[in-house]
Amino acid sequence: MNGIGVILGRELLALLRSGRVLAILLVISVVASLVVLLKWPTTAIVDLDGARGREVFRWVTYAMLAAAILVVPVFPSTLLVREVRRRTLELLLNSPLPRSSIYFGKLFAMLGFVVLLLSTTLPAMACAYLMGGLSLSSDVLRMYGFMMIVCTQLTVIGLLVGTWCRNTESALRWSYGVTFALTIVPWFPDALFPGGTSPLARGLQVLKLISPIPGLLQMLNQNSLSGTGLMESRDAVFWYLCFAMTFILVGTIVCIRRLSHSLLDQSRSQGYITDDQDSWIQASRRVLYLVDPQRRSRGIPPFINPVMVKEFQCRQFGRMHWLLRLVAGCAVLSLLLTLASARGTESRGVEYTGALIIVLQVSLIVLLTPGLAAGMIAGEIEGGSWNLLRATPLGPARILFGKLVSVILTLALLLCATLPGYAVIMLIKPILQPQVIQVLGCLVASAVLAMLISAAVSSLFRSTAIATTVAYGVLISLFGGTMLVWVNRDAPFGYAMVENTLRLNPMAAALNAMQAEGFTAYNLIPSAWWIAGISSSLLLVLLFVQTLRLTRPD
Repeated sequence: MNGIGVILGRELLALLRSGRVLAILLVISVVASLVVLLKWPTTAIVDLDGARGREVFRWVTYAMLAAAILVVPVFPSTLLVREVRRRTLELLLNSPLPRSSIYFGKLFAMLGFVVLLLSTTLPAMACAYLMGGLSLSSDVLRMYGFMMIVCTQLTVIGLLVGTWCRNTESALRWSYGVTFALTIVPWFPDALFPGGTSPLARGLQVLKLISPIPGLLQMLNQNSLSGTGLMESRDAVFWYLCFAMTFILVGTIVCIRRLSHSLLDQSRSQGYITDDQDSWIQASRRVLYLVDPQRRSRGIPPFINPVMVKEFQCRQFGRMHWLLRLVAGCAVLSLLLTLASARGTESRGVEYTGALIIVLQVSLIVLLTPGLAAGMIAGEIEGGSWNLLRATPLGPARILFGKLVSVILTLALLLCATLPGYAVIMLIKPILQPQVIQVLGCLVASAVLAMLISAAVSSLFRSTAIATTVAYGVLISLFGGTMLVWVNRDAPFGYAMVENTLRLNPMAAALNAMQAEGFTAYNLIPSAWWIAGISSSLLLVLLFVQTLRLTRPD
């Protein structure tokens, strides 16, 4: 226990001395306070049934879950990576402390930060409790206990990811990817295939229970999951807690076993070049592999931007064979979306299915774009390779063009995954063809805006971890924060306020074009396109000016 206390004190003090932690706590406290202010009664009439108190309680809980998903994975995922890069993990492993003490010291330090994070919502939760309709034990304390389990699982995910990654950029990317895969993704398939009795539909209904969202909705007495009208008869809280505790236990054992000297000195295979092997091996690989990753790359032609080639060659999963696998994955996703479009229109209508595909597509854009573009310049500066780019005869415009094209091509493959789904929608209801074209335009605007926001943020910071975190925060505030104004329409926000706010969000414009429920009353197109185009132009100018400044001699 003394060893755990030493590691706990060291890590927790380092976190509390960080200005970023203070800023995060202040932002979450302000957001929770705004939730209370938005839902606070405007008349002197007493709410005897406690409906307003429970409504405030639900929104504060949603804010807590969003803060946990966005903030908690950041610090544990980069903790071990920084220890390895600074060679301080070597000192810890050579000390008398056992590996379990090192792990639990870091885990409890991160959980101490989680306690501070959740405590920032206590004033807002106290206001909800005083408004009536809540029980201290069965509602408030139970919810905080549930959130502690969720945050503990996210912390274990971050520490586990940190034992595999070698830089902060990949650690953040993978930690957010695993977090979204376990919290958000399991909830979508059941929404796409609702109420089915086939083995696939039953499997999807079980899959969603590994996410905390169904359990959270059940604790808030909102059993209508994803607006389907289907009542969840199973105890979603119990099944999620069983999965979360199992994951925490297994993840702890795996992470402790991986805390060894192998993290400091991992041997890497030198590999083989196909051109240097026997002729029969070369012939067989030509048959078995469309693109052979072991074959020597050809020289860069003069008409191709070398920075773009460098980005694809050096980026993880950027080589041609990985891009072909991405294309194959997009093809499978297209088939699933096509099936969802055909099946979903039978029970819910074309508009609802199209709206759900839009939300899924924008969620993928928000998830992947910061990982691709947030380290565009910050990663070069942090790794020291920016000085090599400055020493080349390439100008800032060509450097910037090569980096942006490498991201655009990857996002284009992702956007192509939705085309068959929209094609099925147009076949089912041909009158929606103009709306589908408008939706595709909104999705392109969303991808370009997300890419330029992440790239502009990358040019303003010298740390990839900070740039990636800020990019995620800005994109989620843009695409998700503006939707909170729409949720609170007519109480307290008026029609003009909601419409002007939604014009900032291309996803809202896409939902308006698809005539999704709740968006038909607003006129968002083409004003949303003009705002997205002007914003993208300003971001591009900012990005070019920053690149020009960074390429100048010191």
